[in-house]
Amino acid sequence: MGENNLIYRNESEFEAYIRALISEHITKTTPSIYALKNKKAVDILICKDTPSPELFFIEVKYHQTNHGRLGFGSSKGGGFQPEIVSTKPAYFESNLRWVLASEEHEPGKVLFLTSEVVRKYLSGGKVEEKFNNFQKKVFKAERWLDEHEFVQQLRYWLGVEAA
Repeated sequence: MGENNLIYRNESEFEAYIRALISEHITKTTPSIYALKNKKAVDILICKDTPSPELFFIEVKYHQTNHGRLGFGSSKGGGFQPEIVSTKPAYFESNLRWVLASEEHEPGKVLFLTSEVVRKYLSGGKVEEKFNNFQKKVFKAERWLDEHEFVQQLRYWLGVEAA
């Protein structure tokens, strides 16, 4: 995977790409840290099987121009994502990250954000009982990472390397 090989046409391909990066740049060198293949509550669940085991969670969101918005949760405001964003469980504040990409904003780069940061970009300023969206200004306000920078940030977050 080269420096700018962030190529995907939809959220499923984007998620597969993130999984491949985890496998290649983290699990390959640190086999005790790996992503589970199946998903239910979150897009990617990463296990850290060390003497002090941990779980890490990644929510993957890909903005497609023809969709207009970048939504999360169900159409009625339910689901895991809105609940995590609104209730702020301490474990998820440190062990959950959002990876966003857009086909029109900085193609080939990603945003790697905490829930604290994504909360600043909630449409309407809060999670509601409707389909929830992130404001598009997130794409202009936050720092985009190329593949190398993203892998480095992942490795720091997962404790593979010291910051």
